[in-house]
Amino acid sequence: FACIDEAHCVSEWSHNFRPSYLRLCKVRGGRFRGCHSSQFGVTLCVTHPLSSSWQVLRDRLGVRCFLGLTATATLATARDVAHHLGIPAEEGITLRSSTVPPNLLLSVSVDEDKDQALISLLQREPFVSLDSIIVYCTRREETLRIAALIRTRLQGILLQEPSGTGEPEPDTTTQRKKTKTKSGRRPPECVADAYHAGLSPAERRRVQKAFMGGQLRLVVATVAFGMGLDKPDVRGVLHYNMPKNFESYVQEIGRAGRDGQPARCHLFLDPQV
Repeated sequence: FACIDEAHCVSEWSHNFRPSYLRLCKVRGGRFRGCHSSQFGVTLCVTHPLSSSWQVLRDRLGVRCFLGLTATATLATARDVAHHLGIPAEEGITLRSSTVPPNLLLSVSVDEDKDQALISLLQREPFVSLDSIIVYCTRREETLRIAALIRTRLQGILLQEPSGTGEPEPDTTTQRKKTKTKSGRRPPECVADAYHAGLSPAERRRVQKAFMGGQLRLVVATVAFGMGLDKPDVRGVLHYNMPKNFESYVQEIGRAGRDGQPARCHLFLDPQV
């Protein structure tokens, strides 16, 4: 079979942000028969693809079943994906609710001054001791501003090797280059950087490579950062803004603690919300 991972993107992103996703759905001249599976989240399963759109997968690779998987789709999203993939919704959708992983510790605060609240949160335990943190913002310009704010206010604190106690230990640039962290990586060389879809491909690659390698402590990003991210030791996910819906929130906090170790997730709310 062939698997379409993160199948909710067919519905959420394909109409404008990633039109190429809809090319998965160009079904012509064929019928699909649905089947069920017992996966977490939503499963969309299609057997016996008869459309010429699947000619290569069917004839060259012997594919007879297509499986769409996602952990964050609501029933409405699942039905929309099923519609685009030509799957009978009443036959081809399996829903199985899943809870937030128990290693994710969630918190929320209502703040008049979110900038100061963010800085205060990052300079005290437990966040001051977390290795890799993603801060999500809704607007591109906000990622640049928040990254600059963190560098200005917390450069000397967050560039030190996390002690696990919340008590920073003095460390010079020379010492940081010679000192390895407990994970075997060098301490970070940069405290925070911005990431969004408007940056050049080279700049996005630079930021992601630094974060993946442990040279960058925090990434301040839009939702453009994280899809397909394979970094198991993200220890914190902060939301500077409320995500557009609950699905997005679950998807984004799910990038923390994939190694099964404890991770922290915090949401800053506006008083008007």
